[in-house]
Amino acid sequence: MGARPMARLIQEKIKKPLANDLLFGELANGGHVTISVENNELCFTITGKELEIPENS
Repeated sequence: MGARPMARLIQEKIKKPLANDLLFGELANGGHVTISVENNELCFTITGKELEIPENS
């Protein structure tokens, strides 16, 4: 597979779904994403954003 087909694959399978989640979905308020492959399918695992509380507040 060459660079252009690989770029199109990444665009369709990773970038577009993540952009959609960032704008309208579970990632709209932040969070962490782990991408894995299970049964030859990409799986996105989204965990909530951990709040960082400064010590001097």
